[in-house]
Amino acid sequence: MKSGKFLKSSVFYKPALAAVLLGLSRLPLHLGFLVFFGLIPLFSFFEENRKNKDLVKAAIIFSSLYTVICMHWISLATTPGFLGMFIVIGLYFSILFYLIGNIWKALPKVKYIAFLCFWLSFEFLQNFGEFRFPWFNIGYSLSDYLPFIQIAEIGGIYLLSALIILVNILISELKNKFKINFIFLVVIVLLWAGFGFVRLRTIKLEKTSTNISIVQVSIPQDLKWEKAYLDTTLQLYQKYTELASENNSSLVIWPESATPFYLLRQPKYKDFVLNLARENNTDIFTGFPHYKFAGSNHPQRYKFYNAASLFDKNGKIHPPYYKNVLVPFGERIPLLYLFPFLWDIHLGQANWEYGEKLEYYDVDGYKYSPMICFEIAFEVLTTKMAKHNADFIVNITNDAWFKRSAGTYQHAVMLKFRAVETRKQIYRAANTGYSLVVSPTGEFLKKTRLFERAVINEDLLIYKNNSFFTKYFSWFPIVFVVGAGLILFVNLIFRRRLTQKRYEFNEK
Repeated sequence: MKSGKFLKSSVFYKPALAAVLLGLSRLPLHLGFLVFFGLIPLFSFFEENRKNKDLVKAAIIFSSLYTVICMHWISLATTPGFLGMFIVIGLYFSILFYLIGNIWKALPKVKYIAFLCFWLSFEFLQNFGEFRFPWFNIGYSLSDYLPFIQIAEIGGIYLLSALIILVNILISELKNKFKINFIFLVVIVLLWAGFGFVRLRTIKLEKTSTNISIVQVSIPQDLKWEKAYLDTTLQLYQKYTELASENNSSLVIWPESATPFYLLRQPKYKDFVLNLARENNTDIFTGFPHYKFAGSNHPQRYKFYNAASLFDKNGKIHPPYYKNVLVPFGERIPLLYLFPFLWDIHLGQANWEYGEKLEYYDVDGYKYSPMICFEIAFEVLTTKMAKHNADFIVNITNDAWFKRSAGTYQHAVMLKFRAVETRKQIYRAANTGYSLVVSPTGEFLKKTRLFERAVINEDLLIYKNNSFFTKYFSWFPIVFVVGAGLILFVNLIFRRRLTQKRYEFNEK
C-alpha cells in the first residue's frame, strides 16, 4: 500500500484520531472532556474485522502518536528512555489491540464487555513488574472536573476509566438506538456528577491545629549536584525553613534529594539538619541519596538508595524510607539480576536498589507515610498506607528534569486522585514545583508556581473514616482481569469447537 493511500485508510486515521483526542485530554489545555469521545474511533476500527497485521499496525500508530503528544516530556530527561517508551508501549498496545480485535471478530455479542475488561486490565497491570509505568489511565483526563472524580472513593481511578469507557460506548451507539442510549447516557452522567456534588458538600473533615509547611527553593537541575553550589543550597534551605517556622509549623517538608549528598554518612551535614530542626522547633522531613555496603553476593560494592527520613526537633533521626518503585531506565535498568551484564551499561541512570517496605512517621500524634516522586502514580501504595491508618501522606519529588512541560502538570494532578481514593490530605514538596497541599476532596488548597522560591503551609485536615475503596474495594480492578481471562477462555473453547466442526465437515 502506497504511503498516501495508507494515510487515508482507516487503519491509520482512526487509531490516529483516537490518539490525538486521548493525548490532548491529558495536556494542561483543559480539554479533558475529549476523553468522552476518544475511544469511539477505536470502536469503529475494531468493528471492521481487521486482520492481525492491521491490528498491530493500528496499535503502533496509536501508541506512537499518543506517546509523542502525551509523553513527549520524557525526552527532556532521557532520550534513550523516551525511545525505549515507543518500543515498550508499542508492544503493550500491540498485545491489547490483538486481543480486542480477535474477540470482536469471534464474540461480537460481548465486544464492549471485552473492550472494557481488556482495557482496564491493561491499566491495572501497568502497576507490576520492573517496566511498570501506570501513566496511561484514561481516568486522569478528568483532573479538571472535581465532582466527577469524587466517585474514585468507591472504585478508584479504575471506576473512572470504566465510566469513561461506558460513556464512549453509549455515544457510539446513539446511531443505532438513539432514544434508549441517550436516556442511559443522561442518567449515568447525572448520577455520576450528582454523587460528586453531594459528596463535596457533605463530606465531614476535621480541621486540626497541626500546621505543616512545604519548602520550595527551586535549585536548577544543572546546578543541583555541583559542589560549588552546595553552600548556596544549604543557605536556601536554612532561610526558607526559618520562614516556615514563623508559621509555628510542626513539620517542614523538603523535596526529593533536597540534600545532594549522602546525608546520613556525613556528620557535618547531618548535624546541620538536626540543628536546624532544633533551633526552629520543628521536625524536618527530607529526601537524600543513601548507600549501604552490599556484601559479596552483589555485583557492586555498595547498594544505593533514593531515600528520605525524618529529622525531629528532639535530635532524633528516624529510620529512612527507601523508594519502593523505581522509574524504569531513569532510576534503574530493568532485569539487572536476570542479565548481569546490564550492570556495565551506563545511560545516565543511577541503578538504585528497591526499597522493600513502607515507613511511617509521626507529628503531633498524627501518622504519615512518604512516597518519592512517581510512586504517587501507584494507588496500591496509597491504599496500603490508608489501611495502616496513616492520617496523611507526604510526597516528595524533583520535577526539574521536565522544566515547564506537560510532565510536571500530569505528575501533580495525580495527587487529586490519590487524595480522593484514600480521603487523605497530601503534602507534596517539589524542588522546582509544583508544590501542593491537596485536601481529602482532591482540591488544591495551596499551590506554588513553577521555579518559584516559596513556603506554603496548611493546617492538616482529617477524614476519620477510611474510604470505601480503601476498606473494601481496592481489589476492584481485579474483576476486569478475571473478566478478561474468562473471555479468553470462552474464545478458546469457541475456536476449538469451530475447528472441530470444520474438520468434521471436511471429513464428510
